[in-house]
Amino acid sequence: MPEHAWWLALGVLVMYAYDAVHLLYDNEVVMHEGAGGRWTFSLGADVQFAGRHVFLPPWLAPTRGLLRLRWTWGRLPSAQQPLRGLRAWRVAIAACAWPVCLVACLFAMTPAAVYAPLPVLLAWIGSLYLAIAVAVRRLWRVRRVAGLTRREATGITSDALFCPPYALNLIRKQGARAGDRFDLIAVAHALLDAPERKRLAQAIQTRVQGRMQLEEVDSDRHAQLEAYAAYIGRALA
Repeated sequence: MPEHAWWLALGVLVMYAYDAVHLLYDNEVVMHEGAGGRWTFSLGADVQFAGRHVFLPPWLAPTRGLLRLRWTWGRLPSAQQPLRGLRAWRVAIAACAWPVCLVACLFAMTPAAVYAPLPVLLAWIGSLYLAIAVAVRRLWRVRRVAGLTRREATGITSDALFCPPYALNLIRKQGARAGDRFDLIAVAHALLDAPERKRLAQAIQTRVQGRMQLEEVDSDRHAQLEAYAAYIGRALA
C-alpha cells in the first residue's frame, strides 16, 4: 500500500474539490465569509461549464459560512422582504464549525497516516469516522435552526458517511440549500458592507443587461429588465 499511498491523498483532494464546486445559474450569487469575518460575494467565473458559472470556495476554509441566493429576472418585489432566520442560521453553522475543523485536521494527516504502521493507520481511520459522526450528529441537532428539512439533512448525512471527504463541505451544503429561504437584498444589507453592495449591484446589472440584449428593444420584457436593473441599483445602495 505505501508505494501507492499518494493516490489516496490525491483522491481525497479531488473528491473534496468536486463536492465543493458550485455551478451557478445566471441569476445566482454566492455570499461567503472571508478572512476576518468580512463577507463578500461571487457570481462565479465568466467561463461556463454546461451553461453555468463555476464557483470554487476557498479550499482551506471549510468552516466559513456560505449562502447561495438567487434573484428573479425582471420581476420587481411588491415590498422588501423582511429578513428572518439569518441570525439563527449563522448560529447553527457556527455550532458545526469545530467538528468540521476536526475532520479537516484529520484529513490533513493523510500523508503521514497512510505510511504509518497498521495500528496507527487503523486508529486514524477510526478517529476520522468518529469525527464525521460527531459532525453529523451536530448537524441533526441544529437542522431546524438551520432551516434544513429532514430530507436535506439525510442527504448531507449520507454524503458524509459514504464519502468521507464530502464531510468537509458539511457547512457549505447548509448554505447551498438556503436560496429559497432568504431574500437577496435583505441578506446583502445584513452581511455586505456598502462597497461590496455597490459592486454586487453592478455585477447583477451587468447580467441583466446581457439578458436585455436578447430581447427586442421595444418589448415588454426589455422594459421589465431595464426597470429591474434600476431597482437593483437603488435597493443595494
